Amino acid sequence: MRRFGWIACVAICFCSWGSPASAAEPSPKPRLVILIFFDQLRGDYLARWESSFGPGGFRRLMKDGAWWTNCHYPYAYTVTGAGHASVATGFNPSEHGIVGNDWYERPSTSAVNCVSNARFERVPPKIVAPIEVPVTPNEEETPKLKLLGIAPERMMKPSIADIYKSNGGRVVSLSFKDRGAVLPGGRSPDACYWFDSNTGEFVTSAYYRDRLHSWMDAFNRSGKVDRWRDRSWDHLRPDLNYVHLVGGDDLDGEGKGVAQGRAFPHLFAPSAVKTKAGYYKALYNSPFANDLMLELAKESIKAERLGADDVPDLLSISFSCNDAIGHTWGPDSQEVLDVTLRSDAMMKELLDFLDAQVGVGKYDVVVTADHGVCPLPEQSKREGRDAGRISPAVMLKKAELHLSERFGAGKGSWIESKTGPGLYLQHETAKARGVELVAVQNELAKWLREQPGIEKVYTREQLESKVATDDKTLAAWRLSYYSDRCGDVFIVQKPYYLFSGEKETGTTHGTPHEYDTHVPLLIFGANVKAGQHAERVSPLSASAILAKLGGMTPTKGSAEAPTGWME
Repeated sequence: MRRFGWIACVAICFCSWGSPASAAEPSPKPRLVILIFFDQLRGDYLARWESSFGPGGFRRLMKDGAWWTNCHYPYAYTVTGAGHASVATGFNPSEHGIVGNDWYERPSTSAVNCVSNARFERVPPKIVAPIEVPVTPNEEETPKLKLLGIAPERMMKPSIADIYKSNGGRVVSLSFKDRGAVLPGGRSPDACYWFDSNTGEFVTSAYYRDRLHSWMDAFNRSGKVDRWRDRSWDHLRPDLNYVHLVGGDDLDGEGKGVAQGRAFPHLFAPSAVKTKAGYYKALYNSPFANDLMLELAKESIKAERLGADDVPDLLSISFSCNDAIGHTWGPDSQEVLDVTLRSDAMMKELLDFLDAQVGVGKYDVVVTADHGVCPLPEQSKREGRDAGRISPAVMLKKAELHLSERFGAGKGSWIESKTGPGLYLQHETAKARGVELVAVQNELAKWLREQPGIEKVYTREQLESKVATDDKTLAAWRLSYYSDRCGDVFIVQKPYYLFSGEKETGTTHGTPHEYDTHVPLLIFGANVKAGQHAERVSPLSASAILAKLGGMTPTKGSAEAPTGWME
């Protein structure tokens, strides 16, 4: 140091003279960057319920950070797998390949999950038979039994986690859902865990490691997951008028969850929790699952020493139970209001923990969601909208009959699968009957367009066409389309219509309508300029934002970060 003292002295003097090149010191990098998903936290919730939030949670992010109120996914098929992969990579499904949660693979003639991979065992390797418990009929996001075969290999673009790893940072990715942890975690996280709702433990895959981390094993053995067995879920804030904020409780269209009932208080009823798996599924369908996830996140920060040095680390947390609750009771329910209020309180607890553990000004946070959600059709009807439920089983049965009448009856069905983006036609049926596949696609699309509740229908040829279009919905579907993984005919129902049996309850998402595409985007940290932004942005920009926060280079070709938010 002494050898270069005179250089340092000259440099200090030069700086004191106010050289333009030295007018501003480079912004220090954060020690820890946290990517937070609140699964199904629709973009309007924060402004809608801001006055009911406490200090230090969402309000702190909204007031002291950068908040985009007009953030929308640009693609059409808005589901969990696609959302997590798009935020993590900065690319659309048409490029990263995660077109949905599940899709149909023609070579194997079977449905596959976005993170399934038969080459890797569950860790720990314990096989448990599935236990049937009552669930909402259209609850497509309920965690399924996936004890074998999990890996991120179906994602065709690098995750932001891969960028942090290549720059020497540590990466931890956590979620109740396997896809919520695996897709943001990238190819080589230091820890990647999700919840097995059949056994009540957090698990990983042999793709990552052959045994649990000692801290994860200790967390599983602690019994924390059983803490809520004798509790009920009631209103967090009895001081608030829930009826005034969202409306009544116990309304038509609401589901009962895992035998939890339509109205508060929601009990872990004996009919559901007489088995351990029943309790764990009920836990997932309550806000207490988020509380458990927060405890795990704090434990991982301490155990993995995230933010302990000057090389930026990355923690991804996906809070999943907001989604399960929204599917069951709908976005305008007292239950969704309550879990959002609890998410606000939980956000405060996390920020306070980070202030103490990592240090004020030494961490950055990015908050978003993987998709929004459609209002309950029954709620929409009460508000005077044209809305309804469309039975997919009835529609497909009629479609099969129509195609047989048009092209001739015979052996084999016309529609092979409805798992994933679009309807997958049975190519062999068309071939056996001497019909061009494109003719079947066009006929089915024409028939579907005439059905009640259907707004638009597209064919594979329309999505693959390179011709520019003014049809924004077609453009959105092209961004969801990955040829080897998508179907042949793509349906868009009218706004406020759901594919759901008439006697079913709850709601879902997966359309290009704004209630499904609209999510929040918040950035908070020492180098973030506070302000609210009204311009339309994409959640895909989060990947570039996270790279910029860590002083790293985003993946070439990925969505760019918005401007005007960094000091």
